[in-house]
Amino acid sequence: MSAIINNTFRTFNANNFISSIGTNNVYLLIGKSDAWTGTSRGEYAETAPSDTSIPIPIDTNIASAKHWDDVIAAKKIVTSNVSHVIKRVDWTSGDSYDSYSDDVEDQIGNNFFVFSEPSFNVYKCIDNGSGGSAASNNFPSTVEPTGTSTSLFPTADGYVWKFMFQVQQVDVLKFVTTDWLPVNSPATANQTEQLAVENNAATKNDGLEYIRVDNGGTGYIDDNGNVANSSNNTITLAVTASAVNGTYNDMSVYITSGTGNGELKLISAYDGATKIATLTSDWDNNPTTASVYSVAPTVTVSNGSNGSGATARVKTIVGGVIEKITVETNGNDYRIATATITGGAGTGAVVIPVVSPIGGHGSNSVTELGGAFVMLNTRLIGNDGSDFPVNDDFRKVHLVVNPKVSASGNAVASLNTYNKNELKQDSGEIIYSEFRAPINRAPDSTEDIKLVVEF
Repeated sequence: MSAIINNTFRTFNANNFISSIGTNNVYLLIGKSDAWTGTSRGEYAETAPSDTSIPIPIDTNIASAKHWDDVIAAKKIVTSNVSHVIKRVDWTSGDSYDSYSDDVEDQIGNNFFVFSEPSFNVYKCIDNGSGGSAASNNFPSTVEPTGTSTSLFPTADGYVWKFMFQVQQVDVLKFVTTDWLPVNSPATANQTEQLAVENNAATKNDGLEYIRVDNGGTGYIDDNGNVANSSNNTITLAVTASAVNGTYNDMSVYITSGTGNGELKLISAYDGATKIATLTSDWDNNPTTASVYSVAPTVTVSNGSNGSGATARVKTIVGGVIEKITVETNGNDYRIATATITGGAGTGAVVIPVVSPIGGHGSNSVTELGGAFVMLNTRLIGNDGSDFPVNDDFRKVHLVVNPKVSASGNAVASLNTYNKNELKQDSGEIIYSEFRAPINRAPDSTEDIKLVVEF
C-alpha cells in the first residue's frame, strides 16, 4: 500500500489553525533571560551552546517544564495578526521562472509566481516562453509584469502572466519579510482587484486557457496577408500565397483584424492558381479586402468524453518551428485534455493543453500558490502594559494555547498581556518553540516578532 499527504491537506490544516485562533486564546510567550550555556537534558542536544551558537530545541516533556520555568511574559495573539503566507519570489530581470503546470508534483516548491515590489502585485507564470518544458530554466524574464487584468496577458519577452492579487498596505508591516508574503482567499471587500480576478475565474472554471509547446517540430509553414476576396465558404488569399495546389489543405485560417475578426476556419482544399481556399464551414461574417488573415497548422483539442468547445490556433512559427499557440475559445468541462497539430507540412510538434486549477486561475490564491504556511505577528512595545520587563534579554519564543490564570487555577487567560506570576505554570499547551540569540528589551524598544509555522 502507498499513500501521500496532499498539499491540500496541508492547506486544510493551515486553515483550521487560523480558524482556531478565533476560538482559542493563543499567547506568545517570551522567556530565558540568562545566557545559553552548558547541557540541558531533554531541552536540546548540544553540549556547548552559547549566545552566538544557539541550540536547536527538541520536543520532550522535560522541555515543556523548562520552558515554563523560563517564562518572562505573555501577549495574546489576535486574528488580525495571523495570515496564510507564501514564499516571496521577487521578479528580477534575467531570472527564469517555471510555468504553471497541471501535472507537476508538489508544484509549490517551484518558482512559478513572482512578486513585483513597485506595485506589491503577485503574478502567476502561465508560460515562460521556452517553447519547451514547463520547468525550463534557460529563458530569462526581462519584462516585469504589470497591471491587474483579469485575463492572461503576455509580455514582450515571451512570458504569459496571470495577475493574482495585491498585497494590501495594512498587511505589509505585519506579514511582508524578505522570505514571505501574506495571501488570503476569498478576497475581502477592499481587495477589489483580487475580487475581480476571483469572479472572472468562476466564468472559466472548467475551460481551457493555455496550451504549452513542448516540441515545436520542424518544417512547418504559414501564410499571412490581406484578404483578396471571400464567399460564404471560401477565402481568396494574397497574391504572395503558394501557387501549389493543396499546400494549405488541413490548415486553419484565422482573421486577425477587420470584418470576421476572431473567426477560425478549417481549410479543406486549396487551388494554387486562383489562391482560393475552400472551408469546411461558412463564415459568420464574410471577410473583406480590409481584413487580415493568418494561415497556420491546425490545432485540434480533444478529451474523450469530458470537455468540449475549446478552439486554438498556432500563433507563431519561426524557421519552421512552432513557438506559440493561442487558445481562442475556452470551452467547458475540461479535466484533462490532449491536442494535436495537423497540416502545414511539418512534423514532430508536441503540444500539451494545461488545464487550469479547479475553480480557474486566480480563484483561490491560497491553494494555488502554496498557502501551507501561517505567519503570526506580535509587536512588543516597551513594557507593554507593565507586564513585559525592560533592560533585560529574552532568548525563547513560544506559542501556548489556553493557558490558565494562576489566581483562579481553572480560568483560561483572556487579557492582552500577563507577566509570569499571573499565569498558572504548566497550563495550556505549548505548540511552538523557537530558540534565538539574545534580544535586549529597552524602555523605548519595539520587537516585531514574526513566527512562520509550516503545515
